[in-house]
Amino acid sequence: MKNLMHSSRRELISAAGAIGGLGALQGIGAVSTLMFSGNVQAASMSLSTLRSTSKSWLWAIEDFAGGKDFFTKAGLTVAKAATERGTNHDALLGGASDVLLGAPQQNMRVQILGKPVVIIAGMVNKFASNVVIKKSIADRLGVTESSPIEKKRAALKGLRMGTTGPGGAPDQLLRHFLRQAGLDPNKDAKLVPIRGGAAMIAGMQQDQIDGFCLSSPTSDLAVEKAGATYLFNMAVNPPKEFDDYLYITASVTEETAKAKPQALTAYCKGLALALKAQKEDPALFKLWARSWFSNMDDALFETAYRNNSAIYMSTPVPSQHHFDVNLKFMNQSLIDAGREPAPKDYSYEKAFNLTFAKQALA
Repeated sequence: MKNLMHSSRRELISAAGAIGGLGALQGIGAVSTLMFSGNVQAASMSLSTLRSTSKSWLWAIEDFAGGKDFFTKAGLTVAKAATERGTNHDALLGGASDVLLGAPQQNMRVQILGKPVVIIAGMVNKFASNVVIKKSIADRLGVTESSPIEKKRAALKGLRMGTTGPGGAPDQLLRHFLRQAGLDPNKDAKLVPIRGGAAMIAGMQQDQIDGFCLSSPTSDLAVEKAGATYLFNMAVNPPKEFDDYLYITASVTEETAKAKPQALTAYCKGLALALKAQKEDPALFKLWARSWFSNMDDALFETAYRNNSAIYMSTPVPSQHHFDVNLKFMNQSLIDAGREPAPKDYSYEKAFNLTFAKQALA
């Protein structure tokens, strides 16, 4: 099978034509872009941030904070970039960015290896990477999104599933479901690294994969226009163990935490204002989101908004519970992979530096 991390632009454009044009794929992060938010003249400080895909509901609070000038109000300019890779701590540790957005488990895994990184804020408390498979396969297996969870897990047996790569949250989630079904993720399914939402959909259309795990709007687009169906809609119907599950955080190196405390406090202030506005003025957030995801047609947008409007935290301060459930999930994944779990003295206080987020709320 061809490695879809290296899919050609011609293939992606061909796939785009089948589901509504390249613009729709660009709207789900098919193209890495550098974006700037905030009024440069009004802001006295600046930070750079990095995420795995250009546009997703997972990063929308940061984008909302830029689009509605919440960062500007905090005196900050934010430059954003995307890598189209699942894990990016090498870039953070190498100084390519001040702040890294992603799953806390990725940060925790490098922390227990002694790497100098800390989590400073949270944004999303739903494990909102969704699992979709071809509807033809679901129909053959007699499984739907509302089926018992045991049946949905078992449906993954033998499937070729796209992920963002080893160590990424989608890869970890699929491995978790396979193990829970009594299956071996390395033998009983094929997990295929794919770079970017456009290539995920192209892979399904070219019959190189049977499904994938990725966030909205890619998963919604696959369901609406590419012959897929939800197996796990993690944003609205997660398994019980993933209720109130911290999923998207902001991390920095210890060096950046020491060197840029005021800018990081301003960053957390912008996030806090955006989270507050999203909860208290959902109409404002929806109006902004409709403009941000402008390449999505109205029906797809309404589906995506309905699926994702409740995935966000109330404040950027993660709790002890958020650490505990992530630690449990991570340790089980490490043990199942034949590795040592986190040290017994690894704690909430070691994983997080919430000084900036708490100062932002003061």
